[in-house]
Amino acid sequence: MKQDLYGGALSCEIPVGFADVSEFRQVPDNQEVFADAATDRCIIVELLELESTVVGPATSEFYFHEIAESNNCMRHDCTILQTFLATEQDLPGLATTAHVTIGKQCVAKFKEASKNTMQLYVCCIRLPTVTTDLVVSVTVPLQLHPSSSSSRDGPTATNADEGLLFLKGILRTLEVHNWGLFQ
Repeated sequence: MKQDLYGGALSCEIPVGFADVSEFRQVPDNQEVFADAATDRCIIVELLELESTVVGPATSEFYFHEIAESNNCMRHDCTILQTFLATEQDLPGLATTAHVTIGKQCVAKFKEASKNTMQLYVCCIRLPTVTTDLVVSVTVPLQLHPSSSSSRDGPTATNADEGLLFLKGILRTLEVHNWGLFQ
C-alpha cells in the first residue's frame, strides 16, 4: 500500500498489515515507524545527518550497530551476516545506490530479562547534496523467548528473508516529492 512519509515529502510502499505507529504513540520527527502487531515486525524510515566518518559498505554497518546500541544489544549479541550494494535499479525513484546490511540481534523488549532473536535489514541511502543519510530498517523476529511479552504476538518468520522482500519493495517504490524537506 502506498504510504506518504513526512507529510507527503516522500512516499513508498509499506506491506499490508503494518500500522503507522504515530497513530498510537509519540514518534520522533525524523522517523516514520510502522509495525505489524500480529507478528512483531517493524519498518522504520529515518532521516539522519550524513555520517561523514563512514563510507561505502561501512555506512549500513554503522547504522546496524547504532540500532543495536539503541536496543541495548551488546556487541556479542549481534552478528552481521552480509553487506551488499543496492544499485540504481533497486532504487529507481532516487537514481542512486545504497548499502544494505543484514544481521541478527538478540534484544529484550521493554527491558525484559528474556531476549528475542531478531533479523535486521538496514539500508543506508546517502543523499550528499542534502547532507542526509536516509536509513530504512526492517526488523523480523526469528525466535521469541517463551517468557517474552512478544511470544503472545504470533508466529515468528517462517522465511528469514521476508524482511529482505519488504526492504526491496520499499526501496523499489521510494520517491522524494519535495526536496525542501531536507532544508
